[in-house]
Amino acid sequence: MKKIIIFGFPHSGTSILKSIIGHIDGVEEIIDESDSINTTTNKDFILCKYPFALDKFFTDKYKDYIKIFIIRNPKYALSSLNKRFNYRLIKGCCINSYINTAKKFIFYKKNPIKNLYTIKYEDLFKDNFIYFKKILNKIGLKYSNSIFDNSKYKNKIISGINLSKNKPANAEHGPYRTWQINQPFVCKNHYSKIDLTEEQSRIISSNNYILELYNDHN
Repeated sequence: MKKIIIFGFPHSGTSILKSIIGHIDGVEEIIDESDSINTTTNKDFILCKYPFALDKFFTDKYKDYIKIFIIRNPKYALSSLNKRFNYRLIKGCCINSYINTAKKFIFYKKNPIKNLYTIKYEDLFKDNFIYFKKILNKIGLKYSNSIFDNSKYKNKIISGINLSKNKPANAEHGPYRTWQINQPFVCKNHYSKIDLTEEQSRIISSNNYILELYNDHN
């Protein structure tokens, strides 16, 4: 049994990655967020996800884990957080946390370690998921293209919350996330979705780590 953990930054695609991999027959998916795997399965792989790139994920404690590290353009990740939590997370911590995540992503992209795969949210969907498929192939997962067709599945990401027939309000965090993860897997980055504070916009347009990752401002 091989362990897989997905992590990155909130609202950057960790749930999408986990759901897609969880569609594979040979994978046991842990439903709720977890920063470690402490159970067993008779399947070849067991999978969990955590929304943040914790320092411990890059230590020997996780040397036997297959790690997938995802990041998203901060204009869209932070806008999504602003809307979901009604700007309650914007007092410096959110943008600073993103910058720390960007620093880690750049470092490990340039200095790869064993069993660590990096991917941008924007690259996830390109050319029929071709870059993500390369990661799945390197991991050794056996799958068909049907895993990318979300209409064939009902995904759960929070125990005890079932899929609603109607779109819940954004503030209904659990029901909304469950509804959202059962929509088609497509890139949701669009300029009409940008909803940033002036401080967030200023930092995004001037921070060197962010500009290194997203120097085209797309």
